[in-house]
Amino acid sequence: MPGGKLLRLNFSFFFRSACIDSLENSKTPFALCPSAGSTPFSAARVYDVRMPIVRAATISKCFRIYRHPSDHLKELLSLGRRRYHEPFWAVKDVDLSIERGCCLGIVGENGSGKSTLLRMIAGVIRPTSGNVEVGGRVSALLELGAGFNPQFTGRENIYLYASILGFTDAQTRERIPSIEKFAEIGEFVDRPVKTYSSGMFVRLAFAVAIHMDPDILIVDEALSVGDIFFQQRCIRRIQQLKQQGVTILFVSHDLEAVRSLADRTIWMEHGRVRLEGKTDEVVSKYLAAMVTRGRKEIMEEEAVGKPLLGSPDLEMSDEALARIPKFLEHVPNVDHRYGNGKARVRGIGIYGKGGEPAPAVAQGDRVCVRISVEFQEHVEHPNVGFMLRNRLGEDVTGTNVMFEGERLPAAHSGERLSVDFVMDLPFLHAGFYYFSPAVADGTLDHYEMCDWIDNACAIEVIQRSITYGHIRIPMRVRATAITREEARHSI
Repeated sequence: MPGGKLLRLNFSFFFRSACIDSLENSKTPFALCPSAGSTPFSAARVYDVRMPIVRAATISKCFRIYRHPSDHLKELLSLGRRRYHEPFWAVKDVDLSIERGCCLGIVGENGSGKSTLLRMIAGVIRPTSGNVEVGGRVSALLELGAGFNPQFTGRENIYLYASILGFTDAQTRERIPSIEKFAEIGEFVDRPVKTYSSGMFVRLAFAVAIHMDPDILIVDEALSVGDIFFQQRCIRRIQQLKQQGVTILFVSHDLEAVRSLADRTIWMEHGRVRLEGKTDEVVSKYLAAMVTRGRKEIMEEEAVGKPLLGSPDLEMSDEALARIPKFLEHVPNVDHRYGNGKARVRGIGIYGKGGEPAPAVAQGDRVCVRISVEFQEHVEHPNVGFMLRNRLGEDVTGTNVMFEGERLPAAHSGERLSVDFVMDLPFLHAGFYYFSPAVADGTLDHYEMCDWIDNACAIEVIQRSITYGHIRIPMRVRATAITREEARHSI
């Protein structure tokens, strides 16, 4: 774009100046906007590691709620003699101290003040009262659209964001290839951000945030917008940043993600911190409170839980199997692939009990996982199987032909086969799960991996009944009353 660089620099100066003015008029030292002409923090970061990197002292935020649009004007014209608004305290008297390298999870219902708290820490809004101190560079993924100019292209926004943080154009150019590779939005990086889908925006925003050498990364439900494979990649990157000592503030309604990432967690309710402590303890008490309150939707789901029917005959009808392509030649996703290449997984698919494709199934439903393999060389003892993982990359279960007590004949170059795994889906926690198919040569104890594909196929599990933890075990409960006479005889 002609004059694009000049335009970018002008806007960079404007935004940086605005941030400096805001900092000079506030007692709160935010690290999001460095002073003009300063070098990036990565050039010389001198911090006292013994001090908390984020410290908030009795911070509160009050918003004015007007019943009618004209009430705001009436209040201004009254010169303070009459109040036309109702105060709403989104956050009230919150004290917070976060050590360097800690991952803090924040849970709570919608409207509990989570996002407002993060916006104050990030420097997007000022507290009404109290003080926030931040001792490092902040990269924040807040509400959709924050931080980017919709009229600029993705590339121009990268330069703008980086310049606000004190990076030179040369330093930014070094990071752009990595940002583009992680975001995977192709030619859209040179198109205006206003043309992006919400998923494309999150891809770019997250990629930029993690490549700006943050001391503090703030993630507020931003990952819920991206596609499921990108979400998992983001979770892995957050785990890597945590290992590198980056401080992370993570807000999510996905309690399993919070359990996996957070060292400590706070539970916010009505703008206040109701509980702070170890993540498992806080999340468990929060979940228990949600159930105790008897939310109607949860109770309805629990009431229609599927009863245990005994040991079913794990078969599918010939008609259903006939509807499935005999040999699959499509792998929906390849995160990572390895093996000696003697055999290749050519396709994987998940099908319902009628033979129809099943991208989403309910807990306990019968499904068929078909894996199609083509052999490139002679394989004496072929074995085909899969690993099922949750969205955090944790292994849930896995199996293979030999483990199930079956054997496949020796295979020669050019031969093809499809293997079906028919199962009643476990009562897993609702969400997305990923099948990683594999083919090996050998026994269960000694084998060579021919081909393994990480997260090749996704399936969404729809919740029929509330599930505590990773899996719900179907069972029958029976209580027997003990009479006083029986109790006396048992003593």
